[in-house]
Amino acid sequence: MNDSTQLNAPDDRRRGRKKQRRKPSNVPTRLNAQDDTLAKRRRLDFILIAVTAGAVLGLILLAPPIYSSNDQSRWATVYSLAERGTYNIDKTPWPASIDRIRLNGHYYSDKPPLLPTLLAGECLLLKELSFGRLSFRNSPQSVVHIILATINLLPLVIFLGLFSRLLDRLAPDPWIRAYTMVAAGLGTFLTGFSITLNNHTITAFSLFFALYPAFLIWCEGQRTGWLFAVAGFFAGFAAVNEYPAAAFLVALGAGLAWKARRQTLIWFLPFALLPIAGHFWTNYLVTGNLVPAPILMDAYVFPGSYWSLAPISGRLVGRLGIDNIYEPWPVYLFNMVVGHHGILSLSPIFIFTLMGVRSSLRSRGSPLRAFAALAAFLTLVLLAFYTFFGPNRVYGGMCCGMRYLFCLIPLWLMLLPEGLRGKTTHRWFRGVALAFLLISAISVFYCARNPWSRPWIHEYLYSMKWIDY
Repeated sequence: MNDSTQLNAPDDRRRGRKKQRRKPSNVPTRLNAQDDTLAKRRRLDFILIAVTAGAVLGLILLAPPIYSSNDQSRWATVYSLAERGTYNIDKTPWPASIDRIRLNGHYYSDKPPLLPTLLAGECLLLKELSFGRLSFRNSPQSVVHIILATINLLPLVIFLGLFSRLLDRLAPDPWIRAYTMVAAGLGTFLTGFSITLNNHTITAFSLFFALYPAFLIWCEGQRTGWLFAVAGFFAGFAAVNEYPAAAFLVALGAGLAWKARRQTLIWFLPFALLPIAGHFWTNYLVTGNLVPAPILMDAYVFPGSYWSLAPISGRLVGRLGIDNIYEPWPVYLFNMVVGHHGILSLSPIFIFTLMGVRSSLRSRGSPLRAFAALAAFLTLVLLAFYTFFGPNRVYGGMCCGMRYLFCLIPLWLMLLPEGLRGKTTHRWFRGVALAFLLISAISVFYCARNPWSRPWIHEYLYSMKWIDY
């Protein structure tokens, strides 16, 4: 090789590299076919989320400020804190709620106090920002609508958005993904109960906000501290809004500690203790001790109390109807699962969750196996608790659905796609699945007229005089 050839070699190599850079690259980008399909599916999800949000907001704007004694008891605390600076509910714009206790000569709500305290803070903020126009005294209905949108609608939208991202991993089949998203948005009682102040929706959303980072930790091996912190905070917040959800907090904490003990102790545990500390502090402000109000049975004994119990029978004194039925446990368990308040009769979409749990537990390599075990464990624990150890067997009183189990709906939805997997190629199966979704949606929108009323199956049985409560 002569000198001129050697001198020209670097130039040739540079020209070759430039020419190579000008060639179209075959390296996958975010705009490749797979990601483009995923983007299209997410756009469809966003359309569903917008429709769900619009429907719920419209129902909130049409809703009366108060539906029942249950939400009235919570609103009474919010009003008293915001307008009177006290937890006692002696003087409110509404008639006295039956859901109250009497301590030191004053009446208080028997609901967990942390959530009403936070909502009272929102009331004061609205009042301050609106120069006093948005207050219970000047515009009570506007205040109620804004708070309901904040505490129910906003978490619902965030839940659906995160659930859509979760389905990127759980439901690659487009039909299964679309079905599961519609079920999450329009097929569960979380949508129906989002128009009223309650603890069940916020508990369910908090449970999911803990499950989502837990999924990233468990299934994808992520170990970022903030994931453990978020999981801990929302698991703790779920527990203080619905006490049986403490089983979820313990189970999740134990599972994450088994996976990553150090991060669980440093991040999960301290952040879980924050809402728990807030609960006990606000509970102390109400009762003067750390014992929750529902355990203070003597506080329910006062003239005119709805919840006065006969000392021998343990039944309510002089009360008839659903609050005083105390059915035999086999009947109660049947109605909770497949009867007039049944999980599977009112929301048959969760039959696919049962199939998904079974499939995941049988598959050792399934990334959802741990979550299937968690779903099975929590469902059995809550069913057993409310059947054998709960204060009474009354289906949560007059309400559309077995509200005590609503907190598990996000977890059930996570396992639903697995129950559909491999079966949707059959037309008859898709037809059955759509029929189940239709029945579930009927239950939801029947509930939307008044969440604190009988479910449609219960109403039919009552109208036929087959049951008398």
